[in-house]
Amino acid sequence: MLARSEGTGLLILVIFAPIAIAGLFWHLSRSADVLDQWARENGLRLLEREYRWFVKGPFFWTSSKNQTVYRITVQDAAGNIWRGWARCGGWFLGLWSSKVDVRWDEPPRHTPGFPVVMPTDPNSHRTD
Repeated sequence: MLARSEGTGLLILVIFAPIAIAGLFWHLSRSADVLDQWARENGLRLLEREYRWFVKGPFFWTSSKNQTVYRITVQDAAGNIWRGWARCGGWFLGLWSSKVDVRWDEPPRHTPGFPVVMPTDPNSHRTD
């Protein structure tokens, strides 16, 4: 009787392990695809992304197990660098939804070149 239950356990492992691995692979790849799509749609270049398993920043208490959270760094078209947190997927549908919520750390920093300050009144430089 013991050999029969061990065989059943092995059969369950052989059947469900590949399903679990495939599910994890889909979860991670779908999450990355959702984040990439969000960046493209918002005209941003994704510089860094770090999947967060436990420390989820501002989304720690408000995320479901069906959602994923990333620590991200992006660059906008003007060259500004933004750092923040991105949560992918919906509360109920998880990654079947393409929803992305973002919380930025601070206002963007302008990185390229130097700031150019133009006078608002063209005659303001006169000394007469």
